[in-house]
Amino acid sequence: MGRRSLLFVTGVIALAATACGTGDGQGTTAVPGLGATPTITDPGQITLPTDAYMVTTAQIRQVTQAQDAVTAECMRGFGLTARPTVTLGLDDAPKQRLTRSMLYGYFDVEKAKTLGYDRGAGAVDQGAAGNGTGGAPPTAAEDIAMSGNDPTTHQPVPTLDGKPVPPGGCGQKGRDTLKADDLVISDSALPDGGPKIPAGDPRIVEAYAKWSECMKGRGFDYKDPIAAVTDQKWGSAQGGNAGGPAGPEEIATATADVECKIANNTVGIVVAVQTAYGKKYVEANSTKLAAYRQQIDDLVRKAAQITAGGTTG
Repeated sequence: MGRRSLLFVTGVIALAATACGTGDGQGTTAVPGLGATPTITDPGQITLPTDAYMVTTAQIRQVTQAQDAVTAECMRGFGLTARPTVTLGLDDAPKQRLTRSMLYGYFDVEKAKTLGYDRGAGAVDQGAAGNGTGGAPPTAAEDIAMSGNDPTTHQPVPTLDGKPVPPGGCGQKGRDTLKADDLVISDSALPDGGPKIPAGDPRIVEAYAKWSECMKGRGFDYKDPIAAVTDQKWGSAQGGNAGGPAGPEEIATATADVECKIANNTVGIVVAVQTAYGKKYVEANSTKLAAYRQQIDDLVRKAAQITAGGTTG
């Protein structure tokens, strides 16, 4: 493969903003009390206790650029030019965290009426992405230096033009130095996978029932919001790109879905429940979360040093 490696922003396509489970994930099965229930009619109104621990797009971009710098330095040792990492869907990732949830499903008020469940959100066409600037395919030497493997046999190549190739190639050297691929805008990236909110929480169950009743009144029979967005009629079970634009049925379903959520404040109720469990999670994992945030800060600091011309070691 050529240097133009792709950094996928996890959670952009899949419904993975919040983990679910049979317990609350904080060491007890007790149902936490709720504070005030917010009225939510737009994803921009959603706030969660874990927001302060999310890596930012700016941090991901900075670390990725530093990773590219390490790779480029390695490639120059072979007289070759590195191709920059392409970050697809990065700018949209923070919003995707809020518009796709394993608890309240899809909630993109703007896109539902035109794109349905927006099945192509964040999807990557690897062929269209090309093999680098200008679309020129990588040479055999570029492939070997970048991946450390022969492009034909896929076997490791120890040397190139008499110079040792690092294990996994220059691409792996960059990844090992910065680990930009580990930076994900998702609660699942937090220590212990983030808060675990049981879908069986009675407040959520009640919210689902009211939403389902509203949907039936509009001619759509789904037990909960997850069943609607993951309907096989729209494509893959994760709401992924099915290879074509949304049809009238999908648009009508997604529109009703979002409107029923607004009419019954489904997202507001679910977010209130998420907040209750999220607060317990933050309190129970304060030490781990502080270490997690420090790890990100250290990585960003290291990235800044590299891009400023410091050591890449």
